[in-house]
Order: sequence, then structure tokens, then C-alpha cells
Amino acid sequence: MGNQPINSLRDIGLQLDRDQYPRVYNGGIVKPGDAAIADSIPGEDTNHVYQRQRRPKTRPWERTAGWQGSTSQSGTTGRSGAASETPPFFGSSLRALYEAELEAVRTAYPNMAIWDRAEGLWLLTESAVLPGLGKKATFLTALPFSSRLMPRSWAFWTTPISWQWIGPRHTNFPDGSICAFDPVDRTWSPGESITQLIDLYTLWAFRHEHLRVFGRWPGRQSVPLAYERLDELQDDEYCGCNKSPKLYKDCCKTEDLSRPRAATFWEFFHHMRGYISRTPPEPIYNVIRTRCEPPPIIEILTRPHYQP
Repeated sequence: MGNQPINSLRDIGLQLDRDQYPRVYNGGIVKPGDAAIADSIPGEDTNHVYQRQRRPKTRPWERTAGWQGSTSQSGTTGRSGAASETPPFFGSSLRALYEAELEAVRTAYPNMAIWDRAEGLWLLTESAVLPGLGKKATFLTALPFSSRLMPRSWAFWTTPISWQWIGPRHTNFPDGSICAFDPVDRTWSPGESITQLIDLYTLWAFRHEHLRVFGRWPGRQSVPLAYERLDELQDDEYCGCNKSPKLYKDCCKTEDLSRPRAATFWEFFHHMRGYISRTPPEPIYNVIRTRCEPPPIIEILTRPHYQP
């Protein structure tokens, strides 16, 4: 990675620390926000990250020969197997809403792969994140046709010859899915823009690359449990306790260290229902490794899933 992506990482990270959110452009490229809009590339459309975003812990797959499953000219695969009735709480209203947006999503994230199922959509998208980065963030997202269920997505750094799960920071237990925002903040809700959802995932991936390069998570984050703060947070990161405006070293670190380590662990253990590690399910890995079709959405949505 050359100086340009490193400089972009640093500059956008500083903006995030000041609660100035960047914009995500077509192709999943993250650029500085309003303060540097004059630097945008002429003719490029932007996909705006939600301005009401509170604590974000934060596009195209190039299909190759060997991708399993037939795809129509629209790029949407048909439902696999025998046509089955939609499960009771999966409705047609969200189906119509999401399917009406797919062309707009494809414009933002070209070469998107789609699997249309009775209970929802699987989307495979890819984000460049930064020009010159040398890898892309690939997202496999289950988008259920239900207002009761949040989407679940997994992210991998990919190149033409390699892949690597993006985590474990700010992923859910135990399935390693993306935790890009706190649902209670209503950063994104079922029925809202798919493009903006993937933009949020793209910003989350950007923050992971910032963490890898500079050793710290840029901007606000939600880390409510002492054990996780002690295990993951650096002194110069925002604390993560109840939207704290302070750095960890100036906020909860002293109190966290004063508590018995065993007590903080058991608090964490019970909160996570006994799950203390996280990794994507094997069927998710298989999609990335072998280019096979995703598993049934209902199979994935019924797996244990706890947000830290």
C-alpha cells in the first residue's frame, strides 16, 4: 500500500474523531465529508452515509468462471429448489420495497450478485474502500423480508488470489457478523435504503483498515462491557461507554482496572450467553472460498447472535 491510501486513512480517521462523517462513492470508495467535497471526482455520484449516525463501529464482486448457479440477465438468481410458501412473518411489502431499489444498488455497487429467496435476498457486494488499497472489502449480506429481523452481513478482505475475514473487532458473537452500528440508535432500520446500509458496512471496513495500519479505532464506538474494553481498546480510542466523548484513558480505564478481572469476565460471559469467541459459520466461508450459492437465509438467521 502506497502513501496515498495511508494519507487518506489518516485524514478521514481524523475527521471521524471530530464526528465529521465521510461520504461513500460509487464502487465503495470512502472520501472525506463536506469539508473536502471540492476534492471529489467530477461525474462521480455519492452515496451518503446517514447523517443521523451515532456510534458507527464503522461495493462490486467480479464474477468469475466457476461461480455456481444460473443468473438471469438482470443478475438475479431464481429461487433454488421447489417454490415454497413464504414463512409467516416474512412479508411481501419489504420484498417489493427492496426489489424496487436493486437497480439503484447496482449503480452504486456494480456487478452485484443477488440470490432471491422466499424469505429474503442474499447480496454479494464489493467495496474498493480506498484507491490503491490493493484489496477490496467483500460483503455477503442476508436481507430478510421482515421488519422484525435486522440484516446480517459478513465481510472479507479479498484479492484475486486470497481472502481473509474482517474481524474480530466490532463483530457479533458467535457468528462474526458485522456490528457496524447499534440498532437502538436507529442508524438503519428494515425497509430503509440498501445502498446506505452497504455504505455503513464500507465505512466499518475502512475503520478496520485504519485499526490495522495505525493501531486504533477512529471515531466513536459502542463498547459497553468492561472486559471487552480492557481486552480491545487502546488508550487513545474513544471509550465506548454510553456514547462517551472522552478517550478511554480519561474515562473508564481506571475503573475497569480496579475491578477484579474474573468479575469483568463473568459479566461478559453471561451477557454473551457463554459465547466468548466469534467466527463466520462454515456456509458463509464456503461462499467466499468456493463461489457456491449461499445457504438458506432462515438457517442463518436462526443461529445464535449476540451483539457485544
